[in-house]
Amino acid sequence: MTRRLLLEPLTPEAFAPFGDVIDPPARGERPSLAATIGGIDGATQPKLSFSHVEPWALPIQATQMERHNRSSQCFAPMDVARWVVMVAPDAGGRPDEAGLRAFLVRGDQAVNYHIGSWHHPVRVLDRPGRFAVLMWTTGTTTDDEEWATLSAPVSIEAG
Repeated sequence: MTRRLLLEPLTPEAFAPFGDVIDPPARGERPSLAATIGGIDGATQPKLSFSHVEPWALPIQATQMERHNRSSQCFAPMDVARWVVMVAPDAGGRPDEAGLRAFLVRGDQAVNYHIGSWHHPVRVLDRPGRFAVLMWTTGTTTDDEEWATLSAPVSIEAG
């Protein structure tokens, strides 16, 4: 049976267990992620990549999640309308499906997943989107990312 998960607005407080929300800075401000961005356990090489992704329509069907157990991962929109993130706490090395949450992200908000945060791959709405993505790597994909299949599909829907 497919579980329904309603989108909620992304706020720093709601997203805090999973990472950081970076809202556009006010004139003269320079927010920093120095306390939460970086790598551990051999993930010492920064990797800055750029992606161009096709849009999805709601509802979005989710069947898998990923995490980076040695690195934070920051998605900074370069040209994005709205986008969706789905996250879950960890439960013994797997996503805690009881704690799944889905957020509707504005095109001017960036997200930094904390080390080990389970998340669904990025999905944009409305039109294609471009992101800059920063993470740290060991140089070995199997060390840098883990995947988990959800026990049942999740339908991410408008709230």
